[in-house]
Amino acid sequence: MSREILKIVSLNKAFGRVQAAADINLSLQEGVLTSIIGPNGAGKSTLINILSGSIPPDSGRIYFLGTDITRLPVHRRVKLGLCRSFQLVNIFPELTVFENILLPALAAADRTRHLLRAIRRETAVRAQVAQLLERIGLQHAADTVASALSHGDQRVLEVGVALAAKPKLLFLDEPTAGMNPVERVRVLENIRELSHSKQTTFVLVEHDMDIVFSLSDRVIVLHHGEVIGDGTTDAVKNDPRVREVYLGQEVPA
Repeated sequence: MSREILKIVSLNKAFGRVQAAADINLSLQEGVLTSIIGPNGAGKSTLINILSGSIPPDSGRIYFLGTDITRLPVHRRVKLGLCRSFQLVNIFPELTVFENILLPALAAADRTRHLLRAIRRETAVRAQVAQLLERIGLQHAADTVASALSHGDQRVLEVGVALAAKPKLLFLDEPTAGMNPVERVRVLENIRELSHSKQTTFVLVEHDMDIVFSLSDRVIVLHHGEVIGDGTTDAVKNDPRVREVYLGQEVPA
């Protein structure tokens, strides 16, 4: 039985009259690859923003590995092991691929007080960076400036930057946005392999149903800030309310 990594209790958030999170109660399990789906405006990004600390909830509690993190700032959550990526690529374009990974790796090792000295002498951290580049398939591009990478490789690098912080839980907000089919397949296979390693629990926010149903162990469906479906891919595919919400959209039968 997997242990509970995140617990959400009676979470609410409104923007004026728009209810972006409506009494959400969820428990996420360690090692279970979960996708959060829903139509535009369903509240997916708002939920991730609340859980990662970007915006506060109006009410409710959030527990990460048993610790109440409801009011903790983003950097404190990252230190505890809760990280996220964004819809837009968020890397250092003028640094090399290796340097992009090295900076958060040094921060995770608490070796940034004397940064220049750390870069020269921290052989153990540099070895960890090399191993991570191999895990995400970018070891061949270690010395390449990040801006010179393809869009797909930049998204892979962004995942690597997040993983360098050694997260226990990582939210990926539309990780394949803007990719061509070949890039999409490679990135998805990478995420699947990383998830199987059990070092990090992944939660994806996605619009692409093919991605969701081919990759996920569990699917959570939001609509107007409310959870209307939650379960295995088969259970969600056949849920009448989910199918009604997605009427006219691509939901495999």
